[in-house]
Amino acid sequence: MTPHHRRTLHCALIGAVAVTSLGVTAGPASAKSSLSFTAGPRSVGLGGLVRAAAKASDDNATFNKVCVQQRWSANAWHNVACSKPARHAGGAVNATLRVKQRGHLQLRAALFEGRSAQDQHPRTRSTSRPITVTVH
Repeated sequence: MTPHHRRTLHCALIGAVAVTSLGVTAGPASAKSSLSFTAGPRSVGLGGLVRAAAKASDDNATFNKVCVQQRWSANAWHNVACSKPARHAGGAVNATLRVKQRGHLQLRAALFEGRSAQDQHPRTRSTSRPITVTVH
C-alpha cells in the first residue's frame, strides 16, 4: 500500500468516526412530558356545574404551567384556570364552571412553557383532546 493510499484510508476512517460521533451527540434532545385531563358531566342543564381537572409534568428547563381552556362551538380557546408557572414541572389545576348558555361547550387542557415565571407570551407545548359538554 502506498503512502498516498494509507493517508486517504486514514482520513476516511477519521471522517467516519467524526460523523458517527456527531450523529450521536447532535441528535434531538427530548424532554419527557405528560398531560392528563378529565371533565364532566358530559350533559348538563342550563345553570349547571361542570368540573374539569388537568395535571401535567415536564422535565425541560423552562417554566411550565397547565391550564383548563374552554370554547363554545368553533370560537377561540380561552383559559379558564391555570396553575402557577414552575421550572421542571407542569402542575395541576381544577376548575368549576357554571354554564350560562345552551349549546356545546368544549373543554381541554393545555401545557404552556415560558422563559420565566413572568413570561406574558408562553408557547403551547401540548394540548389534550377536547371533551364536549352538551348544555340543554
